[in-house]
Amino acid sequence: MKYITIVAKDFEEAVRKAREHYGPALRIHSRRDVMARGGFLWMGKRTHVELTCYLADSLKAEEPIVTDTPMAKEAELEQPVPQEVEVSAGEPAEVEVQPETIPEVPKESSRHEKLLAHAKELLVANDFSDTFTVEALGLLKTSLDESPDEELSVEEFELMVVDKIVSLVRIDHGTQLHPPRIFVLLGPTGVGKTTTIAKIAALYGLQQLPEYQRVVHMITIDSFRVGAFEQLNAFGNSLGITVDKVSNEEEFYRALDSASAADLILVDTIGKSPRDKDLAVKMKALLSVPNREDCGFFLAISGAMKSQDVARSIDQYASFGLSSIVVTKLDETESIGNVLSVCHQRQMPILFFTDGQRVPKDIHKASASTMLGQLKGFTLDFGNLWVNQVGPIQVEEPQLEE
Repeated sequence: MKYITIVAKDFEEAVRKAREHYGPALRIHSRRDVMARGGFLWMGKRTHVELTCYLADSLKAEEPIVTDTPMAKEAELEQPVPQEVEVSAGEPAEVEVQPETIPEVPKESSRHEKLLAHAKELLVANDFSDTFTVEALGLLKTSLDESPDEELSVEEFELMVVDKIVSLVRIDHGTQLHPPRIFVLLGPTGVGKTTTIAKIAALYGLQQLPEYQRVVHMITIDSFRVGAFEQLNAFGNSLGITVDKVSNEEEFYRALDSASAADLILVDTIGKSPRDKDLAVKMKALLSVPNREDCGFFLAISGAMKSQDVARSIDQYASFGLSSIVVTKLDETESIGNVLSVCHQRQMPILFFTDGQRVPKDIHKASASTMLGQLKGFTLDFGNLWVNQVGPIQVEEPQLEE
């Protein structure tokens, strides 16, 4: 039996060529979608289709070109899947043929669809939620559709991806520049509130430029955890910052009065879940003492927390009127897409990131560069964008656990 190979840019044209040159006696044996090497995501070369055919017996010449066999149906109806193979220099030349009505087959994925598939892989690898991923892909598709003929390199497209990620996450730049006079840090136990309070104190209290420097005072209302005051006081001694401990409303009033000369009063709170009703009531009573006009409430969450735990914490502390989020312990997780997804979903801006125990080095103002430094799987190395925003101030770390 004589076999013939028909080469064309797509399945439809290959069928037309076969009918044009060999008539109705030709039968399709198999089909292959071929793509030459080179290019990112198969964008560098054009694909083509190879049909392997044979000539049927002359008595069956009146039968249609595609036999009613499972293999033939599969060849006609299957979705093309690109394969990476070498293309020989002597492939058959394409022949001009007249249009003809043939069964419609699904077309190969476009270059933009392949780019979007790559973007989806990156978002999933970084643990972004399904909702965030769908929204980001929608923005990317719009941008690609606006420039259909633009040839994007790997780096250019990935920069477009990170641009969409950053655009969906709000950053609390206002508080970074002008923090409220009374800064209250809330959060569940174990997220590192006490260490974070010390880092924020160093960030504003030890600035070298006078216009950014603040006179800082620290207060802890956590009289339940053993060693809570001792840990914060050790930080205060290292930083040269006064620390007060309060256990009731009257002591809180006196502490605020004694800190009247301070530009920034940082309040470390009880490290227990508000689901503990007694502690929740006590904390509510204590935190009603500061003047609301001078006070801002911020939530500390660990970057290693699950999405549902992050969302639950935001809901539990929502009654305080949260301004923004401080994401801690980034050194204990490989990705922060889950946290960024919840913050986007709940429209909660991010204020700071922390990624270690060193005070004050391991705190960073939230920014595009600090977020990108946590992304993985990209061709570009965003890690070198992660910059420390406080000068080289050395503070001895107290050996206490929260």
